Parts: sequence; C-alpha cells; structure tokens
Amino acid sequence: MNNLAEEIKRANRVVYNSVTPEQYNRNESIFNPERLKACRKILSAAADASGTECYLDIATGTGNLLRISQSIFDKCFAVDIGENLLVAIKDDFPEAFLAAADAENLPFKGNSFNCVSCYAMLHHLFEHKVLIQECFRVLKPGGTLYTDHDPNYFLNRFYHVYYKFRHRNKPGFGSEIEELAEYHNSYSPGINPENLKQQLIEAGFSEVKITYRVTDRTDLSGMMRVIVPLLRLITKFLPLKSFYTHFSIIAVK
Repeated sequence: MNNLAEEIKRANRVVYNSVTPEQYNRNESIFNPERLKACRKILSAAADASGTECYLDIATGTGNLLRISQSIFDKCFAVDIGENLLVAIKDDFPEAFLAAADAENLPFKGNSFNCVSCYAMLHHLFEHKVLIQECFRVLKPGGTLYTDHDPNYFLNRFYHVYYKFRHRNKPGFGSEIEELAEYHNSYSPGINPENLKQQLIEAGFSEVKITYRVTDRTDLSGMMRVIVPLLRLITKFLPLKSFYTHFSIIAVK
C-alpha cells in the first residue's frame, strides 16, 4: 500500500475515534427518511435474493444500515475502523456482533455472509481493489455486495472545480485531517463507478449493476439549493450519468 493510502486510513481512524454518535448522526444526507426507506428496500431485496442467515456492514459508523438489517437478517455483524465509536454504540445493538477492524483485512472466514454492505465508505479509501477482494472472499456463493452514497465522478469532475475554488482558503470539511479522511469528496473528483464495476468483475463477481441517483438531502445551502432541485428535474427527462450526484452498486458473487 502506498503512503497516501496509509495516511488516508490513519486520518479516518483519528476522525472516527473522535466523533460522537450525536455528531455523526447530524449528517442529513444519510439520516433522512427517504434514504432510510431506500436502504431498507435494497437490503430486503438482497436478503430475498441471497438469503437471510448472515449480514456484514463494513464501516458501520453509528449503525445506520445495521439498525435496518436487524429485522431482515438472522445474524448481523459490523466492523468499523473507529473503535471508540463502536464502544459508544454497542449498547444500541446488543444482538449484533461488533468488531474494530480494517476493511481491507476483515476478521472473518471466507464464504461467511449472504450480504455485505459498504455504505458511504468507498470515498474514504484511496483505492478499492483490496476491499473488493475481501468482500468477495467473505461472501457466500450467490451473496450480494451493496455499496452506496459515494460521489459520482461523472458529475463530481465538474463540481470538484467549484469545491476547490470555494474552499481554497480553508478545508471544506472543517480541518485538514477531516479533508484527508473524505479523500474522494475533497481531493479527488469522485469515484468512477464504471471503473469500479470492472474491478468487481475482475474480482469474480458475476452480476454488477450500477444505479445513479441525485442526493435526497434537504438541508441544502447556497448554490446547492438551486443546483440540486435542478438536477432532480433534469434527470427526469435526461437521465445521463453526468447529472447524478451519487451512485450505488449491487454485485452478486
């Protein structure tokens, strides 16, 4: 692993060992009713397709998907690089198995899970080949990998120019270490889902579906109060991938 990838990983550990659940849960782009409804639908479909025995949420944070999954899967596991955050939420999930772990070195046997999720996680890693290999390893044959809430390169390549100009004098995420932890939201023009799809296929996944979407957050400010509703309108008539803010992926082993 190169030095930058290690620095990004260390930055994430520092940030998510410092944040409280209350601070984390203020992220309206993740914790809003429409997003939670969409996630429940996707996880339920994954369970129907791949089985309900075992589920793993990677980079669980405060347990956003873990909270949903407990009524869908028989056994639920979650890992996060921030051990302090896991300690803070453990009492909220007495029946789940929580572990502090590196997403690129999962502490589980191969062929263990029916479904693995990585929600709002990929943009925190410099590259994704090792993570994809780990997800493939721990999934059962026919298992489903679900990734979501990552910045779409095809739009973000343009937004990134605005971001760098707007935050030219101070970090957009509050501090230099938070900026580094949000690498593909701050330092790069986002993640190319088509490249990611190719990596998933090369890792052995047989079915890979990309879904593009516009953020459903409502706490918008500045230019975003105009741009986001405009994108929602445009994509109803012109569904080009360069008009969507985020993407999700469903991949089947």
